[in-house]
Order: sequence, then structure tokens, then C-alpha cells
Amino acid sequence: MQIVTIERVERRQGKQGSYHVVHLDGGRKLYCWDGKLAQELVPGAVYEIEAREGQFPKLLAARPVASANGSQPTEAEAAPTPVPATSQERLEALRVVLTLAQWTRLESVDQALAAAEKVLQWLKGGERGEG
Repeated sequence: MQIVTIERVERRQGKQGSYHVVHLDGGRKLYCWDGKLAQELVPGAVYEIEAREGQFPKLLAARPVASANGSQPTEAEAAPTPVPATSQERLEALRVVLTLAQWTRLESVDQALAAAEKVLQWLKGGERGEG
């Protein structure tokens, strides 16, 4: 396993189908035949990768890791839409998240606040019979 920054990902067509060339910082290239994995890579993000060396180094796995600016959020982790709530309700939701933080992978205050907002959405949805 090694830590790398993705510069860009190019899709190419070969004799046996499509593949991706993953350009890393420092000019290094990896080849990826897993389309789903390649599509999840975000240029500029930092990843812990597993690769097989050889004439055509192959990217086998990639996991986003925290950088000095916190982790790189995916679309699914984007900040939820705020719901109407009192400051007391917001504090209680944050207290729930922070109590569970030891079992989760919260890496920044922004992630904790987003998680608290999701707890609020769930609680408020429950009041309307949706949660």
C-alpha cells in the first residue's frame, strides 16, 4: 500500500476493451481495467492504493484518505440539506454524533456537523412518519 495523489484519469480503448490510465503525482502512471474503480477516482484527491508492478503497473484498489485539509468528500458525503430545527435540537443531534464518533471514521469537524444534520433529518422525518 502506498499514498498517492491522483492528477488525472484518462479512458482509452485497447484491443481487448476499454481501460483507464491513472496519472499520479510525480509523472507515474498506473493502468486500471476496473471501470467502476476508475470512475470513483477524483483528480487532486489523496488515496491509499494497492498496485501490481510490472511493464504495465496495474491499479488494484484505492481508498480515499484524509489530507491536511481533511478527507475528500464523495457525492454521497456532500453536506445534507439543512432541516428546520432549534439550536437545542441541533446540539442534541451533534451530541449523538460525537458519542458515536469513537466507532465511526469522522476525520473533521465538517464531517461531524454533516453527520449531525443527517441525524436531524432522520429525527424530523420520523416525526412525519418517514423515518
